[in-house]
Formats: sequence, C-alpha cells, structure tokens
Amino acid sequence: MAWALQIWSPVFCRHFDRLPPGIQADITHKVDELGKRLNNWPHDRLQGRPEFKLRVGDYRVLYDFDLAAGKLYLLYVGNRREIYKRT
Repeated sequence: MAWALQIWSPVFCRHFDRLPPGIQADITHKVDELGKRLNNWPHDRLQGRPEFKLRVGDYRVLYDFDLAAGKLYLLYVGNRREIYKRT
C-alpha cells in the first residue's frame, strides 16, 4: 500500500489547530508514517471502544481506518490526560 487517504474530522481539525506548531509538526509526521504503513502498523485499540490510538509524546490521536479502501480517519487529538475523558 502506498499512502492512505487521511480524512480529518471537524473535531480533530479544531483541536489540532489549537496545538503549538512543534506539536502539530510531530503529530503530522507520525500520522504520515501511519498512513504509509497502515497495513503493517501495530494498531492499538482502545479498551472497550472502537477507536485506535496513536501515541505522539504526551498527545494521543484517536483514529480508525479502512484498509480495503486505503482510508485513515483521524477522529480526535489531545493531551493524554484529557483525551480519554471524552465520551
């Protein structure tokens, strides 16, 4: 698989835009790596939830994906202290 199409949710965009530029760059780099290796990435599903998490320092990206369609759905981004409190 080449690259997965990244689909950013409105919530993800809103929270991403509020992050410092350095954190945004780190997250963008890690998400790009995930998109390149979507089929063999060690996906870590959240316990009791349908989303997967991507660790980027103290921040987490919650995502889902459709391997057959080559799509990566970026659902939410936030600090690890806050992100798991969201329902």
